[in-house]
Amino acid sequence: MGSATNRNPSRRLDDASSLGGRLEFRPRLTVVLVFLTLMVAVVGWRIARDTGARRVDVLAREAIGLFDAAPSAGAATAPLDAAEAEKQFRALSGVPIGFPRDDADFVPVEIRRETFANRPAASLRFRYAGEGYLLLVSSRDRLPGVPSVAAFPERSFVSGERNGRSFVLWEREGASCIVVSDVDVTLAFDLVRRLFT
Repeated sequence: MGSATNRNPSRRLDDASSLGGRLEFRPRLTVVLVFLTLMVAVVGWRIARDTGARRVDVLAREAIGLFDAAPSAGAATAPLDAAEAEKQFRALSGVPIGFPRDDADFVPVEIRRETFANRPAASLRFRYAGEGYLLLVSSRDRLPGVPSVAAFPERSFVSGERNGRSFVLWEREGASCIVVSDVDVTLAFDLVRRLFT
């Protein structure tokens, strides 16, 4: 009894084969492969997106914990000079962030070395218009000749609120920066844009 499929190369249509008849065009297989490729791409994109969201959530939680922690017992009672605070902060963080020197509302209170996201970081407790803030800056690890990978584009900001605290997270010059405060998130975001970018 003969097979139901016609495998005779002389009876094939020219558009149904390629490479001299060695490969056949199979529309069902092509549709399945395209569908599987799209499904893998969507799943990969969602995993990458969720990983970034989890990273931001972890960083925000850790920064809020440091904000809520009491300042060290050795904290100076007199406010620091903005120029001197900038030098100390730059020495600890290795990131050139300028502090406002002509703004009477900006009052640096304490600079410390912290561990943030399992990396050494510099922290600055400061007051602005009477409200308390915490700035944390942590350099990302770099290998020679390998560009450092940011969680989001260099000029982007991520802001939000957790447990009644607002935060603004951004990356610049190979460092992750976050400001935490009790104020509304829009005020914190505006302060970051005006003072630190």
